[in-house]
Amino acid sequence: MRVYPEQFADHLKAGLRPCYLVFGDEPLLRLEAIDAIRQVARKQGFDERHTFVVEQGLDWNQVYDACQAMSLFSARQIIELELPAKVDKDLAARISEIGKQLHPDLLLVLSGGRLNQTQMKAAWFDKLYQSGTYVPVNHPEPKFFPRWMSSRFARFGLKALPDAINFMCHSYEGNLLAASQEIEKLTLLSPPQPISIGYLQETIIRHAHFTPFQLIDTLLEGKVNRAQRILAALRAEGTEPGMLAWTLCRELEQLTELALVMHSGQPLGTHFSRLRIWQSRQQLIQQALTRLPLAKLQQLWQLMTQLDDAQRHFDTEQAWLMLQTLTLGFRDASPLPTVMMARSPC
Repeated sequence: MRVYPEQFADHLKAGLRPCYLVFGDEPLLRLEAIDAIRQVARKQGFDERHTFVVEQGLDWNQVYDACQAMSLFSARQIIELELPAKVDKDLAARISEIGKQLHPDLLLVLSGGRLNQTQMKAAWFDKLYQSGTYVPVNHPEPKFFPRWMSSRFARFGLKALPDAINFMCHSYEGNLLAASQEIEKLTLLSPPQPISIGYLQETIIRHAHFTPFQLIDTLLEGKVNRAQRILAALRAEGTEPGMLAWTLCRELEQLTELALVMHSGQPLGTHFSRLRIWQSRQQLIQQALTRLPLAKLQQLWQLMTQLDDAQRHFDTEQAWLMLQTLTLGFRDASPLPTVMMARSPC
């Protein structure tokens, strides 16, 4: 069973499942989901909790003993396992073994980062999925982010106007923890409700947090306006343009190679495997290849050459200008104007 974070509280009211799979890239949502499980379990007599981080050197005998031991003070206990990004055959076998030991007085909670489609099809995951609940705790997609933000305000007894909600989404996109903390602080100020954008601008500081990889995925989607915001946030956070140039160069190399494959009429499947492109990213890349023909990719390479030149001359302002131009180039197949391709004077 799959249950999303906004539905999870109601799901728990219906009773505890034997196990919970809490996986995703958003730490705040992951912690809140696990804490909600603990609170409900505690009310039902699960007073003892054993937490293990699965890493090299973990004594699995301790894990198995915890699963089998019955405490003098508590007949019910929770076993929590934080898994690494990769679940190899040995770890999968151990998880499956623990899954066989589940009983009404033992609650299993597995957690970790975002799972790809291959991991979700693994035997260990499928078995626990059938008997438990999977809670995907990923950052809300941009179109759903305003809804999440509105519900977060409501959670703290606050209401905000639509333009204030959009302001918060732009300010804290990529950093839900900071958004939640800022909303909680607002409760101490007893703001006039509904809260306006003017009030927020006067009382909060923007804390949007992004990574170069989020920028790349946004460019592959063709959402260049959002990519421009991410680029500005990365610059404000002190990200070096050279790091972004390196990341973009790698992505362009991959896109160009796959575009040539498509041009020759070959299927992309085997090349995705050869290039070790995760299944979760294959759709994004196919979307970009459909939108960006070889001619446009060649134009983007010209911009990369100018970006590299700016880097070699330590021309930081020019480097950021070229990054902005490159970002716009991912919109569609239309060639960029000549003026945008020309290097601005130093």
